[in-house]
Amino acid sequence: MPSKTLLAVDPGFDRIGVAIFSKGKLAFSSCIITNRKLSHAERLGEIGLAIKKIINKWKPKLLAIEKLFFNQNITTALKVSEARGVIIYEASRLGLETVEYSPQEIKIAVTGYGKANKKQVEAMVRKLVSLPSRKKPWLDDELDAIALGITHLATKKGI
Repeated sequence: MPSKTLLAVDPGFDRIGVAIFSKGKLAFSSCIITNRKLSHAERLGEIGLAIKKIINKWKPKLLAIEKLFFNQNITTALKVSEARGVIIYEASRLGLETVEYSPQEIKIAVTGYGKANKKQVEAMVRKLVSLPSRKKPWLDDELDAIALGITHLATKKGI
């Protein structure tokens, strides 16, 4: 795999969006979906293992991850922050540099407007990146990870 590779992650607990950009282009994207029947600790383990596999396969040099946006649901925010910790830990352990972007920074970079809604971000992602056609629908988390990758590429000169 090329050495100039970026892993962009939209953290979550049920679903984690991931996107790989290689040489400035989208090379892969998906969602890690945790098994709701497993314990909390086991689900965090699933996230760590999945991130480790992606890093080992694609060999990125950098992790771009969204900063936690605290909403009304404290339980969800805590679970997402723990998942972020697992993701950042695995990336650090495997030698990746980590950069973080706020939701507003992502919206500004992708749409030019810091209060853009999900539909506006998705529309711009589809204009900025050639998304392959496929049978399964694009999930919000996956598109958010792609937007995060676009943000890093737009704000930093490459990887």
